[in-house]
Order: sequence, then C-alpha cells, then structure tokens
Amino acid sequence: MKVALLGLGNMGSGMAGNILRAGHELTVWNRTESKTEALASQGAQSAKSIEKAVVGAEIVVTCLMNDQSVLNSVDGVMLQSLPTNAVHMCATTISPDCSEVLDGLHQGHGSSYVAAPVIGRPDAAATGDLTSVLAGAEKAIERAATLADCYSKDLIRLPGSPSRGNIFKLCINYSAISIIELMGEVYTLAENSDIDPRMFENFYKSWFATPILRMYAKKLNDRKFSDGGFVMSGGIKDVRLMLSTAETYRVDFAIARVVEKKMQDAIKHGLSRFDWSAITEVTRSASGLPSALNEVN
Repeated sequence: MKVALLGLGNMGSGMAGNILRAGHELTVWNRTESKTEALASQGAQSAKSIEKAVVGAEIVVTCLMNDQSVLNSVDGVMLQSLPTNAVHMCATTISPDCSEVLDGLHQGHGSSYVAAPVIGRPDAAATGDLTSVLAGAEKAIERAATLADCYSKDLIRLPGSPSRGNIFKLCINYSAISIIELMGEVYTLAENSDIDPRMFENFYKSWFATPILRMYAKKLNDRKFSDGGFVMSGGIKDVRLMLSTAETYRVDFAIARVVEKKMQDAIKHGLSRFDWSAITEVTRSASGLPSALNEVN
C-alpha cells in the first residue's frame, strides 16, 4: 500500500521502520525534517509538508503529541490533499472528544477515520510488538488492520464510535500508572523500614505476567528513569486525558489525581524527560530518602 506517516518521535520512527520492512511504499513527514533522514536512507520518501506527504496515500498514520497537533494537521491541511477513499489512522493518545471531531471531518471529506492508539513502549514499536486498538467503521478497521499488523503483535477491534478506542487506551494507561504508583510507594516504605526492595520486585515479577509490568517492577527498584521511555511531559498529558474522560462518565479516578500532582512536582524539579515512572522519586523525596529531585537540582 501507499502509506504516509506523520510524526517521527520515539513511537512513530519505530512504527515507520516496520512499515518499510513489510514492503509498503512509505512517505514520512516530521516537523523537524532531519528526523526523516534515517528512514529515507532505508527507502522511505521524505516530504517537506503534510500536504505533500499524503498525496495519493491509501492510509495515513498520525503519531503526533496531542489533540491540537492532530487537529492542526488534519483540518485545512491534510484534507486538502488526502484522497477521498483514504483511511486516517490516529495512533496518538488523544481525547475521545477529539476523536469524534476527527471522525466528523473525515466524513465530510469522504475519507475514513480509525482511532488507532497503540499500547507499548518505543522498544516495542521498533520490534513490532505493540498492541493496536482499532475503533471505527468495520470496513475501515479491516483496511487499517492490514497496516497495523506490520508493527503490532496483537490487534483489538472495536467497531462503532472511534472514541471507544481512545477510552480503551486511557483505561489501559490508567491501570499501568496506578500500578506504578503503588509499586513506588511500596518500594519507598521498604527502604525506609530496612527491607530490601528487591524482595518486592521478585513478588511483582511473579504476580505480573505482562512483560511491561515486570519491566517497571525492575525499573522502579533500580531507579533508572532517564532512558526516555514514556517521558513525564507526555505522561501528564495522558493522565489529564484520563481525568477529563473519567469526569465525563462520572467516575472518580482518585489515583490519577495523586499521580498528576506527583508528575507536576517531578516536572517542576527537572524530570520532564524522564520516564513517567519517575513519580516514585517524588514519593522518595517526601519520605526523606535520596531522590532524583534533589540530584537534578
């Protein structure tokens, strides 16, 4: 297929590499053009504008930062050049409301929209081990699934309103950050009470079958957060989407409110580019243990 991918951050670049390796004709665009060079050397075409990137595309994947960046790329920009029979897959974690707006824009244009958020970290994007959530019209989902297979080990199909895909992703992220917060609190109590935190790491690794939670059990114990996995500045955006979505459905995400405050403190102390699991450093600092908050400052 002829594919355009917009946004070459940690996730987008890994997904793009897998799309190329699957043999699709790929055009890439990124706001910082130098980020397209590595993929161009592998056979991708580099476009200087969104409009040029999507000309003739059968599928367009957006891997951008937030609601506004996606809306800005679509309304009056992408839709100027996008073929009417194309499918737009939005892999960005956005609000359900934004997803509905995008769906309306594409319906008015004659193209199709599929909410296609991904679950996994950048290393999973690079190896093709993401889980893709695909929500929208059934025919559009099936076309999107052909491409998502290139960078995903699992596909979750949710026919119907595209916003259901975004709600699903936010619930998964809420589960992950809630468990991270719990583990961080337990590790801090363990260290303050002279119990080796590795004892708890071993328990968590035996309890959690999911590799990502096993990874976080080790990451929190080792306190290695500067690998740039899912950075704090992106994490707080997701947490605020969780809170606003939960409020819409009259649910109190109490742990998310705790996490948001800790993320604000972490960012204030210079940890915006650390993995979002570095919220445990705020817990450590408040309990009097050595913390990256003090080290960065």
